[in-house]
Amino acid sequence: MASTLKVTEITTPDGTGNITVSRPLTGGTGVKGGDIASASPLVIDTDGDYFDVTGTTNFAAMTVAADRQFTLQFDGALTMTHHATNLDLPGEANITTAAGDVAVFQSTGANTVQCIAYTKADGTGVVSAGGNKTIWLPSEPDAGSLHSAQVPGGSVLLLDAATRNAYGSWVVPDDFTSLTSIKVYTMSRATGNAYMLIKGFGRNTGDDRNTGGTADTIAVTTYAMLDEEFLIIDITAAWNGLTFNANELMLIEVERQASDANDTVNDIVCIYGFEIVYS
Repeated sequence: MASTLKVTEITTPDGTGNITVSRPLTGGTGVKGGDIASASPLVIDTDGDYFDVTGTTNFAAMTVAADRQFTLQFDGALTMTHHATNLDLPGEANITTAAGDVAVFQSTGANTVQCIAYTKADGTGVVSAGGNKTIWLPSEPDAGSLHSAQVPGGSVLLLDAATRNAYGSWVVPDDFTSLTSIKVYTMSRATGNAYMLIKGFGRNTGDDRNTGGTADTIAVTTYAMLDEEFLIIDITAAWNGLTFNANELMLIEVERQASDANDTVNDIVCIYGFEIVYS
C-alpha cells in the first residue's frame, strides 16, 4: 500500500510547507558500480555509489565530482595518504587497507574528499586508542662502516670517498594500523652536500632475500648539511610502496655515495638512527 506525505504537515522557514531543492545531489543511487582499478589519483566512476577497489596502487587523492557520497570496499593492501583537504582520513593519518575493509567517503567539493566512516575487516579500530606511537631504531653499519661514539651518542660513520650504508630494521607489531612517518637523524662533520639513496624493504616468510616481498626508494639526491649540526630527514616515501603485514620484517637503508662528485661534504656523515611514528 502506497503512503502519502502531506507537505502541509511539514513546518518550513517560510511557513508554506513548500520544499525547494536548490541543487540535486549526484550519486546516492544505492547501486553497486563496476570495479575500480586502484590508481593515483583514484577515479570514482558514476555508474553507482558502491565500488570494489582492485589492485595495490597507493593514492593520496581522488577524482570525483562534488556532493557525492560513496562506499569503497578494498580487495587488497594499499596505502591512502592523508591530506587535510584532498583526502581527509580518520585520525589525520595514512591508512593501509586490507582485503575486505570498507570505507564511506563524502566529496565536499570537486576532488575534495573526506572519509566519514572506515570499517576494518578484522573488526579493529582504524584509529588505535591512545593515538600515535613513536619508536626508535638504532642504526647498524655495513661491513665497511664503523659504529662509534659521536657526541651526543653512538652512530654509524659513513666515510668519505666511498659508498657506505647504514641500516635499521623493525618488525610490524600487532597493534599497527598505518604508518605516519619515518625520519632519519643525521649529522655531518663538515659543511657540504651528502649524496644519498634511501631504500625501504618488506620481507615475510617465504620471500626471497633479494627479490621477494615489497620495496620502494627515494631516488639518490643531495642533502645540504652543516658542520656539526643535526639534520632530521623525513624519509617516509621510502616505505610508501611497502605492505605492512603483522610481524613482517621492515628494513630501511641509507646509502651514501660519497665517491660521487655530487657529494661535497669531504668528511664523515653520521647516521644515529630512525624514528618511526605509527598508529
